[in-house]
Amino acid sequence: MPKTDEKPLTCPICEMMNRAKDSEMLKHLRGARREMLLAMKSLIEAGLACLDAKEKKPEQARKVEVS
Repeated sequence: MPKTDEKPLTCPICEMMNRAKDSEMLKHLRGARREMLLAMKSLIEAGLACLDAKEKKPEQARKVEVS
């Protein structure tokens, strides 16, 4: 039979977040998450630009006179 004075097991990360609820840590984590999302957005946009550059039709050949 378990003792009644034992503390129930909780997630260590949840405990840490509860302790840091009013600290600046959460502001930093939100800012870091935003920066990671912006970095991924830039990566995706660069990939799309690369695909667009490959899909462009080549310019028509010009006639050049050779003497």
